[in-house]
Amino acid sequence: SSWGVLLSPRASSFDAIIDAAEAVVLEAGASHMTLDAVAAKAGVSKGGLLHHFPNKVALLVAMVKRQINMHQESLKKILDEIPEGPSRELKGFILSILYRERARDNLGASLSAAVAHDPRLNEPVRKVVAETYARFASSDMSFEKAAIIALAADGLWLQEMLSISPFTEKQRVRIINELLGMTDEKAPDRERGRKK
Repeated sequence: SSWGVLLSPRASSFDAIIDAAEAVVLEAGASHMTLDAVAAKAGVSKGGLLHHFPNKVALLVAMVKRQINMHQESLKKILDEIPEGPSRELKGFILSILYRERARDNLGASLSAAVAHDPRLNEPVRKVVAETYARFASSDMSFEKAAIIALAADGLWLQEMLSISPFTEKQRVRIINELLGMTDEKAPDRERGRKK
């Protein structure tokens, strides 16, 4: 349709700018990313860039949201393969760490520093983390146990993203399998032994 022809250049320049920004961040780090460098890398004018992203923070927010969306899409594909069950969300979360696109870890590490120092950037991340952990609370295990398992998986991912993980690939797989096994263990009956 003619609408697709009209809309595609704008949409593609939006994505091309984010692609270019990712490349600049990988080369120089998020704190050294300039709009001029991104515009040059994307092959657009600075005005064209500013049309989509009025400032550096807006561009960084778009980059963070892209990272989140990519993880959410990956998680959805993984969840589609896991049968319905009480710990399905938690299992999917653990597997998303196992099967993530590790080539993007350097970008994640570069963006993490910026996210940590700017509430405008960490708000989308905070929202997704809160929603994710809230879904774990609906499993048949205690919230505390689900949170501990998720935090262990998050810690593994963070160590790998920062290239500080001490684990071999074999150890990594064993750790993930152990976390997955823990999702199937039932919580102890808390009522047992309590006085009525």
